[in-house]
Amino acid sequence: MSWLAGNLAVASLLVLAVLLLRRPVAIWFGARAAYALWLAPALRLVLPPLPQFVSTRQASGGAVDWVIETGQHANEAVPALPSLWLVWGIGFAVMLAVRLLAHHRFLGAAVAKGQQYHSPVIDIDVIATPAVDGPVATGLIHPLILVPQDFDARFTQEQQHFALWHEQLHHRRGDLWATAAALLVSSALWFNPLAWLALGAFRRDMEAACDAALLSSAGRAAAPAYAETILRCAARPVPRSLCALTSIDELKGRLKMLNAKHGMIAKAAGLALAGGLVVAGLVAVPALADEPRTQTVEIRKVVTDGKPGEAVDLEKGCPGQALDFTADAAPGADRKEAARIKLCFKAGQSKAETATRLEGVIADIDKQSDMDAAVKADLKAKLSAKITELRAGN
Repeated sequence: MSWLAGNLAVASLLVLAVLLLRRPVAIWFGARAAYALWLAPALRLVLPPLPQFVSTRQASGGAVDWVIETGQHANEAVPALPSLWLVWGIGFAVMLAVRLLAHHRFLGAAVAKGQQYHSPVIDIDVIATPAVDGPVATGLIHPLILVPQDFDARFTQEQQHFALWHEQLHHRRGDLWATAAALLVSSALWFNPLAWLALGAFRRDMEAACDAALLSSAGRAAAPAYAETILRCAARPVPRSLCALTSIDELKGRLKMLNAKHGMIAKAAGLALAGGLVVAGLVAVPALADEPRTQTVEIRKVVTDGKPGEAVDLEKGCPGQALDFTADAAPGADRKEAARIKLCFKAGQSKAETATRLEGVIADIDKQSDMDAAVKADLKAKLSAKITELRAGN
């Protein structure tokens, strides 16, 4: 539940980020870069966050060398009330079921009332049906294109070619699967009003990206004729589960994008920006649920054998005497910190020399301003006890 709550929270924030970024990204970097932005909330919703990495730093001074070896972050959250999860689950199931039912009814009626349409320019099944006013693409398993019954009468041969080419591109680019993922994400985020806006924005970006892909193949000279095709196809909306050239949302902006020119550098930069947003979404670790608790474990490796600043790989074993101390902060705190000190002494060192070295470690711990006070006190107490033991034994 904590994992799901975190994914829902970060996915909601990413939806907001994409809504804010999509227009300037489309203007500066092209429609396909704006469309790629939507990958960020979709992946964040279904994938766990990427591991958190803390940079390694080394500092040496006096008798010891300190190496902060690793930092590990783990989120332990108290799950929200079961009733809230029940409400979310019901909302998700109802939203998804309503959309799937609407798609099934629409497609069933369209196919039942339609008839096979033979086109020499594409290799996908086409059905002419009174259920649509313009061409639309549908079918995850069995690719299908629906066209109006008067397709031949309403459109010139060139417009028919562009319209069918556009819908075939939706299939080849995987836009139908992307639309299915968008329906799944928006259904999971049904409680967020932005999700309702995002679904329409996603479809507009998808259509603009498909336009850009078509003109990339057809050439910029085809833009005027293709714009006429879009205007001729503009009609009433179809279910969100379909990819449609008929969409009239932001029609003016979409036609403007047909004349936009972006070089390879701008396109690459836009895709890199989208990739950065995806990675940022996967790395993000939100504050979760009712009582968030974060555990930070820091391993400090103390090496007193070898040259100053030269670390001994303690994972492979210590050539001399090895000591290991671990300390935790007081339980119950919202932020739990722990530290571990691993020490390696040269072979044959006396107990008195070891005790002196440990006193140097205590002195160095006092200089660690970034260490939790409770952890520091616990470590010093354990080191002092070991020093007393060594001196008594000596």
